Amino acid sequence: MKSSKRKYIAGLLAATLLSAGIISGCNASQEGSTVPVRSTPDGSQARAETGGKRELTVVKEDKPPAEQGIAVQRIHRIDGANIEKWLSDHELEIQETTLEKQATATKEGQYSYRRFRFDLETGKRLSIKDQAEADQGEVIKSFPSPDGKYSFIQTWKNKYTAVNTIKNMATGELREVAIDNYMEMGGWLNNDSYILATGSMKDRGEIWNIYVDGNRKKIALQDSDIEIFTEFVVGNGKIYYTDAKSRLKSFTPTQSQPTQLAEDVSSLSLSPDGQRIAVSTAGNGGQEEPRLLIYDTGGHVQGLLIGKGDLLSYPSWSPDSSKLAFAVYTEDKGGMNGIYIFDTVSGKVSPLGLSYSPVYPLSWNPSGTRLGITVDDKEKLIVTHIVDFKK
Repeated sequence: MKSSKRKYIAGLLAATLLSAGIISGCNASQEGSTVPVRSTPDGSQARAETGGKRELTVVKEDKPPAEQGIAVQRIHRIDGANIEKWLSDHELEIQETTLEKQATATKEGQYSYRRFRFDLETGKRLSIKDQAEADQGEVIKSFPSPDGKYSFIQTWKNKYTAVNTIKNMATGELREVAIDNYMEMGGWLNNDSYILATGSMKDRGEIWNIYVDGNRKKIALQDSDIEIFTEFVVGNGKIYYTDAKSRLKSFTPTQSQPTQLAEDVSSLSLSPDGQRIAVSTAGNGGQEEPRLLIYDTGGHVQGLLIGKGDLLSYPSWSPDSSKLAFAVYTEDKGGMNGIYIFDTVSGKVSPLGLSYSPVYPLSWNPSGTRLGITVDDKEKLIVTHIVDFKK
């Protein structure tokens, strides 16, 4: 009897706090999103109230609920520049954009670009020699292996021609891989091999398994519903792509017949640990709002949707795969708008508070404690905000 009374009082207290806005299963619900149904770390279930406006988490009495949400400590501002890459937790390589000549009715504006090494702790910018000019128009892109021992490097001579090499990071040795490619879609299958979808001017092109010793092997894929790869990601032993009918599929180098995982998929982002796939739906040909869902590698949806709106863009996993940042735009101001963070442990989706509309991909620092967001600016052309999260 006493136990029932305690449960009744606890439920009444939770309902009171919920109505006051003190307990909220998902801040995004205030923006009109649907709250995910999830399991708490102790195995109990979380359920959404009618309408998906609030969520009440039910936990066992012998364990406290998992800590939820995010807290912003401070926001840095970098005027006129976007993030090219993080060099450490507090150092970045940025590209500064300067307007040299205003656009006219008949001519586009003219811009110049310079690269800097930027230190968030001191605010200093150190000029970096213009790599594009130094290499006579070459663009170099590198993709480190999961263990950091090797790097797949592409040196683009022009828009459609690249020289591919494997670099041993310990010795500096370079092994050139003789493959013609028009695209840079690919990723590390594991620590020992890199998968590259070369693309073609005529069709989808070949898929190659490139080993760290420089050898390569062509991968066979039997799928008549793919003419060109628009989504192609690799990780943890599997290759994922979408076909011409917006279906998500996966296969391995030894499996020529793909496995269908999901339908109505417009874009996907694989977590760094290769365990989760963030999927944006196509909205059934415009009949519904696009949604953002989380799948496991077997094609099973993890809970309900974590975001929805007219446009879902720039999904970005934190390096440890614990969080997913994404942008949402909804014409209806009562819907989701701005940047949101999905926490995989708690299942909580939290807005950053400001309605950012990013124009470059969202960018995490190596430890996942900072997030870079670049937006348009009337005076500075672009501005990058670096959000520091409380630990």
